[in-house]
Amino acid sequence: MPAIEIRPGLAMAYEDHWFGAPWTTPETIVMIHGNAESSRAWTQWVPHLAGKYRVVRPDLPGFGASSAPQDYGFTAKELAADIGHFLDAVGIRRCHLIGAKYGGSACMQFGSEQPDRLLSLCLFGSPVRGSGSGNADLIREKGVRQWAAETMRARLGSAASEAQLEWWADELMGKTAQRSAFSASAARIDMTLEAGLSRITAPTLIVTTTESGLQSVEAVKQYAKQFGDARVLVLPGDSYHIAAVEPELCARHALAFIDEASRRRAAHAARAAE
Repeated sequence: MPAIEIRPGLAMAYEDHWFGAPWTTPETIVMIHGNAESSRAWTQWVPHLAGKYRVVRPDLPGFGASSAPQDYGFTAKELAADIGHFLDAVGIRRCHLIGAKYGGSACMQFGSEQPDRLLSLCLFGSPVRGSGSGNADLIREKGVRQWAAETMRARLGSAASEAQLEWWADELMGKTAQRSAFSASAARIDMTLEAGLSRITAPTLIVTTTESGLQSVEAVKQYAKQFGDARVLVLPGDSYHIAAVEPELCARHALAFIDEASRRRAAHAARAAE
């Protein structure tokens, strides 16, 4: 897995896939994972996307194989800044950005600060406000693996198999450094992103579920109104991490949305050139 120094003292590891004709240059999709995850969270998405787009999946600072300075705070603002540094380091000027959970929150922060760099934005189960200290308290008390195991059914919902629950708890989230998982959870407690949403002008797809334990459908629809161009998709289920539970379904919806955004942009450019 390659890694690149994005600024002094901080290197980010990432996966980079393109399964199309090697003599062509596709648009790029960048995928941002949630707290206590890594680029592996998106594995099942890649075959659906990488035949039409270059797919780049970084490990956020402090997660997976990426480093983080000792004083890193894991706030949405810090993560957003380092998403920008990462894009600069790997030479990506503009991209389609996909985020899940807290990763999507960081994507919203990034989009509000650097809106011209987004071709489109897709958000899966991503909050705009903090949700209390419960996760941070459990991580501090029980450690990452036990916290992940005890909260996994609520995270992945009733449709997830026991094997999937165990893999996410043991092989993915449970291997996260406690400092990173705790700090990211603590940073979310007082998070408020609404003030910047109107600055996000790229076409945005916001995906939630009918019975998400994270936020109600009505709450999602309310904050979606603050975007310049947003569409809400409500999928059946009781998972708030639908990107993990239904990767193929979510990837298809994201791909269709990204394709549509690309067609709209091409049509607009053609009209402007006439």
